[in-house]
Amino acid sequence: MTLDKIPECVKVKIVSIKDSKIKNRLLGLGLIPESIIEVVRTSPMGDPRMYRVFNKLISMRNSEASTIEVELLDDSIPLSLANDGEYEVVKFCGGRRFLYKVSRLGILQGKIIQVKNGEIFLDNSKIHLGEGMKNKIILRRI
Repeated sequence: MTLDKIPECVKVKIVSIKDSKIKNRLLGLGLIPESIIEVVRTSPMGDPRMYRVFNKLISMRNSEASTIEVELLDDSIPLSLANDGEYEVVKFCGGRRFLYKVSRLGILQGKIIQVKNGEIFLDNSKIHLGEGMKNKIILRRI
């Protein structure tokens, strides 16, 4: 998976950087294999994005981020990337309106969510969420 495909608020570990014209620049910014990087913010049009590496913020275009191969850390993933199984809601990456919407649906920190065949269940009730909302709900596998 490449860095440009990772949603906001998710931490990943850099596996490798593909050979390109900007590889040395990326290495100079601290984007080295085995380092942890977090997607902090996405611009309104989706490009560029802000990343946190070693407690510094950097901005990168998606074309640059697509040269960085990453892997998800085991402790937390967005709901949009969850496979079948049970998960605990760890945190949310949204503003007040988003928090209001998910709380009305009963999705709160500490709640258990089941994912079965790509469908989401909370307390044995099916919940319909858009991809944008799924990206902002961070889970941990139980």
